Amino acid sequence: MTTQTDYGCDVMAIGAHPDDIEHCIGGTLLHLRDQGKSVVMVHMTHGEAGTYGNAEIRDSEARDAADYLGAEVRWLDFTDTRVEDNFDARLRVIKAIRELRPRLILCQYYDFPLMHPDHEATGRIVRNAFRLSRFKNIETGQPPFWIPNIAYYLHPDSVKPTFVVDVTPYFERWKELADKYASQYGSIPGYQDRLLARKRAAGFYIDVPYAESFYCDRPLKGNAVDLTLL
Repeated sequence: MTTQTDYGCDVMAIGAHPDDIEHCIGGTLLHLRDQGKSVVMVHMTHGEAGTYGNAEIRDSEARDAADYLGAEVRWLDFTDTRVEDNFDARLRVIKAIRELRPRLILCQYYDFPLMHPDHEATGRIVRNAFRLSRFKNIETGQPPFWIPNIAYYLHPDSVKPTFVVDVTPYFERWKELADKYASQYGSIPGYQDRLLARKRAAGFYIDVPYAESFYCDRPLKGNAVDLTLL
């Protein structure tokens, strides 16, 4: 098993479609990059089945967004609208986890039926691959890798967040990042309003104008110094 000195990046951020990550948790990623953390954006699909844009446009937008963030970007080449949790899908994600060796995975929540079905499927695949990536007898030609936690974003209101990130100081930069996806952010009716409503709702938890919330299945490791920052 790889050790905690073998990390390849700080954050592996995963989304079903190009724009999911940046629009939902772009403020958090901007904050992490300002802290010197390395981020790899992993898009499951190319968003080719969407009403607005096409694979080429959305891939170009994803590269521009990654450049703005100072992050790496990758695609796992799943078919848009056909992302399903099965062993082959888990294996593809296991390979990515073992290659990138992140300290933390950020991923869409796995049980939110009102959202795009690819979102739920992505969360389920990653949730299972997260555990399986540590098993040495699952052969990918790579060493097994242990990662302690996943933080899920885009969770339903019924799920109380484990932690909430104040992104108010990054709001203007987040809008610039969001604009990199002009085919989505500037085209889908009501989409901007829905994104802002979620950030305002998350802000209510911690009494700030804009925030991004996350849920973890397992408790987070903390110490007394962390408590003084609450």
